[in-house]
Amino acid sequence: MLGHVGIRVLDVDASTVFYTKLLSTLAYSTESYPSVVVMGPSDGSTLIPNFMLREHTPSEANGNAAKPPPVHLSFYVRTRKQVDEFDATGIENGAKDNGGPGLRTFMPNYYV
Repeated sequence: MLGHVGIRVLDVDASTVFYTKLLSTLAYSTESYPSVVVMGPSDGSTLIPNFMLREHTPSEANGNAAKPPPVHLSFYVRTRKQVDEFDATGIENGAKDNGGPGLRTFMPNYYV
């Protein structure tokens, strides 16, 4: 089981606003610290917050890349309604999707 994911972003403040709105559809809460913003289920169902944002800084370790690499994330939810709300909130806040929520052929009942 995955414990947490951290991603690098160009603008932590703007990303915090976006992800706070998006993840509120999954009942996540947000806490900010000097070098990281952490988010996780408000119900305490995880030992630590499972989603983290950090500012991207070009360095030798990342090839002095001006932008962080793309990241593909998926959050587990229990209902299709949650998927629909998550997608709608993302779109309302500037995200782009790959065709909107619906059944996919990757596996039975795979609704994303």
